[in-house]
Amino acid sequence: MMIRVKNARVDLSADRADLYEPLMRSASPSCEGEGAVRLVFQVEALWDWLLRWKCIKHVSTDRYDYLEVDFARALELARTVDGDPQSARAQLGRSARAVLMVAANLVGAEQSSLRNVLYYLEEADMRHVAEAMMFSAGFVDGTVDLWGGEGEDDPRGFGPNSREQQERWEKI
Repeated sequence: MMIRVKNARVDLSADRADLYEPLMRSASPSCEGEGAVRLVFQVEALWDWLLRWKCIKHVSTDRYDYLEVDFARALELARTVDGDPQSARAQLGRSARAVLMVAANLVGAEQSSLRNVLYYLEEADMRHVAEAMMFSAGFVDGTVDLWGGEGEDDPRGFGPNSREQQERWEKI
């Protein structure tokens, strides 16, 4: 018996919340990729800039559509200095550029020291960066519990981090 899965189509002009799931499809199963993609989605100014400058690619497959961040193009646009107030770089604030650099580092599209970008982060963006770093390290629920809460409380040996990760895999 063959089961046909309806292809979930994506419309980039849809509500922002409706774009999160197809965006995360491109990042799984890498914690680093998921952390980076979540990060650029959470920083609204950066997300809007990525959409405006066509750095979000729509990819269609037989099974489903997904969205992919073109970090190489985004970095190129964010670095181009030409003095034009309408240029891509001019339309992206320093904090959002720093967030882009961190996200690109997480996915391996950039190799620079965090020391060079953390100084430019505003408080709200710093919180998102810290969360992305923890998420990338496997702390998907945002807590730093080296053992994932595993032990006496859960006889199966699954703590909140591993349960959260398992639940996300089941949804995909």
